Amino acid sequence: MKMKAMLVVTGVLLLALFISGCNVNPAPAATVGPAGPPGAAGATGQTGDPGRDADQRRTEEQRRADDQRRADEQRRTDEQRGADQQRGADDQKRADEQKRADGKAREGHDEQCPAGEHRFTNRETGKVSCVTD
Repeated sequence: MKMKAMLVVTGVLLLALFISGCNVNPAPAATVGPAGPPGAAGATGQTGDPGRDADQRRTEEQRRADDQRRADEQRRTDEQRGADQQRGADDQKRADEQKRADGKAREGHDEQCPAGEHRFTNRETGKVSCVTD
């Protein structure tokens, strides 16, 4: 409760100061006398940079943006080419492995003999060959 009373009193004091500040007359303005004699001329400044034409700046900015765009496209193309080459190498490796596996599976099996011949397995060597009927 003490805190609320203190806040109310502080608020009333601030309000009173604000109102009294608004009613005070401002100080009278200083009177201005006649203008004095002109001063001595100052030193001449250095010659400034002539600057560049806005079109020239725009052209340079556009050139930089085009170069950056080309570099980004080249990087993406190189990354894609690398991924494609890796994918191609992986596909080739799988195909080679499949061919080897197919070749091993067919060794001595499922060889078709021409018409009028049949498969014969040599008992001593285990070699399969076609012989006439």
